[in-house]
Amino acid sequence: MAQIFIGFIEQASEIYNVLEQRVLAVRSGGIYIFSMRSTSQLIFLFCLFGALILAVSVHAEDAEVHVYFEDYPPYEYLEDGEAKGVNIEFMREAFRRMGVSVMFTPMPWKRGIYELQNGGIMALASGFKTPEREVFAFFPSEWLAMEDLVIVAPVVSGVEVNSLEDLRGLRLGVVREYAYGKKFDSMSNLNKIEAASNPQLMKMLMSHRMDVAIMNKMVARAVAKKMDILAHIKFIYAVHSEPLYLFFSRARGFEAARLSREFSEAMATMRKDGTYQDIESRY
Repeated sequence: MAQIFIGFIEQASEIYNVLEQRVLAVRSGGIYIFSMRSTSQLIFLFCLFGALILAVSVHAEDAEVHVYFEDYPPYEYLEDGEAKGVNIEFMREAFRRMGVSVMFTPMPWKRGIYELQNGGIMALASGFKTPEREVFAFFPSEWLAMEDLVIVAPVVSGVEVNSLEDLRGLRLGVVREYAYGKKFDSMSNLNKIEAASNPQLMKMLMSHRMDVAIMNKMVARAVAKKMDILAHIKFIYAVHSEPLYLFFSRARGFEAARLSREFSEAMATMRKDGTYQDIESRY
């Protein structure tokens, strides 16, 4: 950061020297005025100087990046006031390698999507990459972890699901604003019942307000274990696997694009040197 600031100061000094050399004047009626050529040059140089000052402030602001996440154990969750989870560890190490301090803050998923769209937040973890989301978010080329989606039902349920088509006619639980993959998301005429979060979804399933629910397998296990109902749920159909990403707000412009690119590079080196595999093995 100090080197960046010194570099901008040096450039500003050069601009000042140019200004001294370029302030040309013509005599008109005993009054000195700037020539049109000099005036346009001055305007350009002042704009450039302002851009340099803005760049310094932007870099200073990004010395710490705030990443928002939904409670999504074992990927991202809050325990005793501390952010934990396999994706949290991936992100913390990647930002460390980028030389960027990171702060993790919980936020409901629906609000997180809204804030990301409008530039209220810089980064959100973690979700699927979809064409709809790519409109308002930069996705790194490197993903975080893989997600296994399954259909969950109460153990006492006699419902059978052998394909996505078997979901038609069932009361199907989903979390609001979630993406579940291109094939599922494009299906029409499904009787979807929305929940605000995975814990609420599990409670609604066990109270028979829906027949089945679509969930991340590891998340379903973690939520059910916390609710002490793990023995009362079953996985009746494996939907598919898809990677989860950290994504950055396009409304934040070039800085978000830069962070996305550098995050990809850091994750790639983690996979190459074995750090990624070491973290993953602990979960």
